[in-house]
Amino acid sequence: MHDPNPRLTHQERKILEGIEQGLRSDASLNRRLRSLGHTTAGTGSAGGTWGAVLRHRLGWFTAVLGIACVALFLVAAASSSSGPLWLFAAVWVVTAVCLMHLLVRAVSRRRGAAARRRADRVI
Repeated sequence: MHDPNPRLTHQERKILEGIEQGLRSDASLNRRLRSLGHTTAGTGSAGGTWGAVLRHRLGWFTAVLGIACVALFLVAAASSSSGPLWLFAAVWVVTAVCLMHLLVRAVSRRRGAAARRRADRVI
């Protein structure tokens, strides 16, 4: 019958360790695995699926806040009370912070992608 726990010989273990070491040291492979959301070799941490979800939600949240800003601005302009104006100001500040966060992420992602392309060309 088939042994469920096969033992490797010393030579097979050495070959397997060499293959695993080569895979762990391959930076390009690690980047690709992280971008797919798989576990990277040797770290045991998730690759980035939650980050993608949060980025997606932040984008939608910022878009909704932008629409709310426009609506609140129109209400504040038509109203004579100061309440809608202060509410517009508060929502606008939160929207501006979210936009800046998205902008910083986009710039850093673009710089990282350019650096990876340069590194891939060198190797």
